Amino acid sequence: MRLSKLFIGGFLFLGLLIAGFILLLRSCLAQFDERFALAPVLYFERDGRSVLFSLVQYDETNNYSRNGGMVNKSVTTSYLVQQQDGVTGARQAMREIKEHRDIKNFPVDVLGASGQLAWVFMGELMAFDPFTLKVKADVSILERSNPSLKGKFPAERRYYQFDPADGQLYFTASDGSKWQLNTTTLAAVASDRDPDKNAFTAAKESVEQAIVLNRGQQDSLYKNEYPGKLYSQGKISASEYQRRQIAFAAHQKALYRERDSLYQVQSVLRTEESQSRQLESAIASLQRSHPSFSQIKVNQDTIDGRWMGLYDREEFEQLYDRVAWRPAYEEAARRQLYVGEWSTGRNGDLLIDKEKARVQVPDVYFLEAGFLVDKKTALPIRLSGPAGYLVIHKDKIGREGLIQVTRIGLDGKAIWKLSSGLADWVDWLYTGRQLFLLGVSNPELSGTQANLLQVVDLATGKVSSYDYFEDRGK
Repeated sequence: MRLSKLFIGGFLFLGLLIAGFILLLRSCLAQFDERFALAPVLYFERDGRSVLFSLVQYDETNNYSRNGGMVNKSVTTSYLVQQQDGVTGARQAMREIKEHRDIKNFPVDVLGASGQLAWVFMGELMAFDPFTLKVKADVSILERSNPSLKGKFPAERRYYQFDPADGQLYFTASDGSKWQLNTTTLAAVASDRDPDKNAFTAAKESVEQAIVLNRGQQDSLYKNEYPGKLYSQGKISASEYQRRQIAFAAHQKALYRERDSLYQVQSVLRTEESQSRQLESAIASLQRSHPSFSQIKVNQDTIDGRWMGLYDREEFEQLYDRVAWRPAYEEAARRQLYVGEWSTGRNGDLLIDKEKARVQVPDVYFLEAGFLVDKKTALPIRLSGPAGYLVIHKDKIGREGLIQVTRIGLDGKAIWKLSSGLADWVDWLYTGRQLFLLGVSNPELSGTQANLLQVVDLATGKVSSYDYFEDRGK
């Protein structure tokens, strides 16, 4: 009996020793684990509650070795979906979805938010309820909703396109046919969407047809109503010629007025289409993760009948007199807020009255500044209560300069100011009440591997932070 107790006790001791060793080994390996968000994060509201949806990659270290200053390691990678509080950014729930070995096609990617679903590509097209983290769509679910597409949903990310403008998914099936997936009903319909056509296409075609018709009417008028030939042939009298000439001239003048009006409409449409395409291109560019500092801002806007611009003196003097929502690029420019008037030109261009523009606050400068843009519109974020802008600028020149955010009113005065502590942003998201910033503050990460989430209260400038790498608030 005593030997039996000794044997059991020894076995338990050995088990505890092994377990302790494993825990010690895991704690040593854990220092080389990596955990980060894959941008972008998505924002949702429901029944008075707001949440953020994140796609998280977790690299758990299995073993490692050192070679000089380099650490070589093998890891097991898994992908999780995570829910965070939409006010503080604190993690509320998470769920592991797949391991690296379960995924045949990469990249793993966040596609976008549509209605109450978060759409991602994780080896297949998937959608999640951001409030419960339950899977609401994957290939098997989509095939049940669309029996004719069974076996035809593509297995590669490049064949899916999420359109943030209409919140729909467009994809090319494995047989080459084109489809539009309704992200609410999960029903797919054949799509004849032409990316080269836009809202201006039909209007332009209509105007062009009217111009062709007008030219035909001018030719017909000259052929059938010009009285000169009849008069030269002696077929009509001088008085009849004069009467017909007056009628001909009046009809011709009316056609010329119609022609000029059509050309004017055509010119305005071309201007508006050009501006629209520039915005569409800018919006598409902003959907990509990790844009440069110059890409997330522009340097002028029109609001409440006023023109607002952020420029230094030399930039302002060289500024073109047409409103353009573009960034200024000089890194060492100490910019000030200019305020002036604008008007609409003949071709629909917005014209700046530079003679009347003045610096709003003479002693306030912003280094490398611009108005932060909304990713959905590529236009400056316009704040209310009070009206104003978010000015982003740097604390010093060079790559180490950190991005500052200053909220200003239309009078140019600062309401609050903060430092993001980041030299660049992987992503940002404006909700109306808050600004979410996603960046890299951990030297172990790079590129689009983001560890730091900052939640800025736009009313007060107060910041709450969450670190994905450490899985805790800061």
